[in-house]
Amino acid sequence: TEERLQDVPLAISVLGAQQIQEARIESFDDVASMTPGLNFFNPVGGSLPTPVIRGVAPTDIFGETNAAIFVDGVYAAGREGLNLAMLEVERIEVVKGPQSALYGRNAFSGAINYVTKRPSNEFSSSVEVTGGNRGRTGIKGNLSGPLIGDALRARIGAGYDTWDGSYDNPISDEDVGGYEYKTFTAALDWTPTDTFSALFNF
Repeated sequence: TEERLQDVPLAISVLGAQQIQEARIESFDDVASMTPGLNFFNPVGGSLPTPVIRGVAPTDIFGETNAAIFVDGVYAAGREGLNLAMLEVERIEVVKGPQSALYGRNAFSGAINYVTKRPSNEFSSSVEVTGGNRGRTGIKGNLSGPLIGDALRARIGAGYDTWDGSYDNPISDEDVGGYEYKTFTAALDWTPTDTFSALFNF
């Protein structure tokens, strides 16, 4: 149910699509830097991403986090996938404080919601390319539009982002601190009647 942010009796920080684009928010580190009360700890080569809301950190670094992350209402259970690439995100909501009554036991310190963009009524597309030092390479694109009039709309997006890292490794050829993300999203928005609609996301 859509509500005005000022009417919701919770502490919520929201990053909209325009702010995400203008601030070049591309990872959870960027989200944390733009959100008061949210920190992000990413140890063990980035394989254990840990969001920390209001200083409530998990006591078991290898266990479940105290801040739950959702993508379009679906709980993201895998730790390795929490630092997901920002691709076709409409807004990011950070709900602070205990939210277990609404979001389950993992939302002891808060919840983070990623809301992806719905397919558009008109054809649209975009491509973005990024390059930099130490093997920094990124490309992402999307295509959205109607398939069957107003009844069926679709959106697809794909991205590839890699960086070798900032520290030279004297033991092997792989630098320290690098990453590689491969991302794909797809959505179908089906509205056969005025009183029924269904959204399928992948």
